[in-house]
Amino acid sequence: MNRSKIDAIADYVKSQSRNKVVFHRQDIPDLIPVNIGLRISETIYNIRESGKISMRVTVELANILNATISRHNVYGRYISIENLGILFEPKLKLNFSMLLESYSQNNVLFVRWDGEMYEDNLYFLTKKNGIKINIRNIGHIAI
Repeated sequence: MNRSKIDAIADYVKSQSRNKVVFHRQDIPDLIPVNIGLRISETIYNIRESGKISMRVTVELANILNATISRHNVYGRYISIENLGILFEPKLKLNFSMLLESYSQNNVLFVRWDGEMYEDNLYFLTKKNGIKINIRNIGHIAI
């Protein structure tokens, strides 16, 4: 990642925004992202009662995210996540926009986004065939 992108992130973090989400495609130096897909799939593997999957995953996701809050000398408190596809599984009934909203109020939320972005919308996978997520009301930048 080049220096101008790192400087752009640093400037954004200092801004007065209710939420701070940084969408990126490349690794960001000094940040170690949590592999959400791996961690949640491990949780699901251990659930024996299929009727409780959504509730258990919601609780476990909160535990994972809260446990991974870290501190960076430039970005302050942050959470860095990647491999998010599992969050869009219909049986899990997760609200991705609410997740972004909740975890970016008191932390900078770094999201490695492999899908597409267009204007104030994210598309999980592609704009043509993917899931559309409106992020208009969530403060964010795309690097």
